Amino acid sequence: MTRTLGPGSLKIGETGSEREWAGHLTKTALVPSTSSDDPVAVLDGTEVAGEDTTTWALTGTILDNFEFDSLQNFAIANAGKEMPFVWTPNNDGGTDYSGTVRIRPIGIGGDVKKKNTNDLEFPLIGAPTPGELV
Repeated sequence: MTRTLGPGSLKIGETGSEREWAGHLTKTALVPSTSSDDPVAVLDGTEVAGEDTTTWALTGTILDNFEFDSLQNFAIANAGKEMPFVWTPNNDGGTDYSGTVRIRPIGIGGDVKKKNTNDLEFPLIGAPTPGELV
C-alpha cells in the first residue's frame, strides 16, 4: 500500500513538450470544492433537493526560483492557457491523475535572505482522471 507523497512527478504541457515541475514543489494536491444549491419549495409543500456542483484545483507550494526557466515565469508566460497535466503522487506505483488545468500566475518573492515559498492554484477543466501506474 502506497501512502507517502513523493517521490513523484508533475508534468504540464502537451505530450512531447511537457515540462516536469516536481523539483520545484514542496507540497501538491488535487483539491475538490463542492457547492450545493438551495432546495426549491414546490406547491405540495415538499422540497426538491438542490444540485451539488464540484470543481477541482491543482494546488501546491513551490520554492521560489529566480532563474529564467522557473515555474513562476512559465505561469506568467502561459497565464490563462488550458494545458494537459499528469500528476504522479508516488513513482512506486498506485495511481496517477491527469486532466486539463488553466494556468494562473504564481507569486514571487517574500522575506529577504530566506528561501521563500509561494502557493499556486490551477483550476481544472472538469474532474481529474485517475490512471493506474504500470
